[in-house]
Amino acid sequence: MTSVPVRVTTSGGGGGGGSRWCPTPEQVMMLEGMYRGGLKTPTATQIQQITARLSVYGKIQGKNVFYWFQNHKARDRQKLRKKLMVLYQQHRLYPTHHHPFLPLHQVAIVQHFFL
Repeated sequence: MTSVPVRVTTSGGGGGGGSRWCPTPEQVMMLEGMYRGGLKTPTATQIQQITARLSVYGKIQGKNVFYWFQNHKARDRQKLRKKLMVLYQQHRLYPTHHHPFLPLHQVAIVQHFFL
């Protein structure tokens, strides 16, 4: 069985031809700032405005902005799930009400999600 090389263009373009969008550092910084500022699911209008602002720093399309927020939110949820799973496993090892490694508010979070 022979392998066929696959070409992936990461030149920052977002055009056709199957190339991937590679955000510039400025675009990432601005997107992360908006996300940290509370914008998790931008509307279609917001996506257009963000795209226009970010286009100053490189090629970008609305779908890039849409998918960036969608992926970022999914990764955040994944990280939270992993943290909660660790807390849950610690709680199962030490099931007392006063957990030796967890502040009480974290014990309450674990109990809320898993018990």
